[in-house]
Amino acid sequence: MPVQFRKKSGERKLMKDYLLFRKMITPPFIHIIFWVGVAAVVIGALGTMFGQSFLGGLVMLVLGVVFWRISCELMLVLFSIHDRLSEIAKKPGTGI
Repeated sequence: MPVQFRKKSGERKLMKDYLLFRKMITPPFIHIIFWVGVAAVVIGALGTMFGQSFLGGLVMLVLGVVFWRISCELMLVLFSIHDRLSEIAKKPGTGI
């Protein structure tokens, strides 16, 4: 008698949530994109520091990383709002 492997209902539910766009897969990727962007800003700032203007590169380094961080945080906030609204909609008695 062959052994049958069954997926747990939680795994099926998770896959269904991904396929129906109830669960977002983008937030973990935003963390990776953040670090790639930081590396790009640092490389660009170092190139500016040693190629053109040291002060300009320093300003680019500080403001570039801060701006990139804020941009990524705003994207994460949008996904967080979606998650919270989904939780509220699932509660009984919300009328949704």
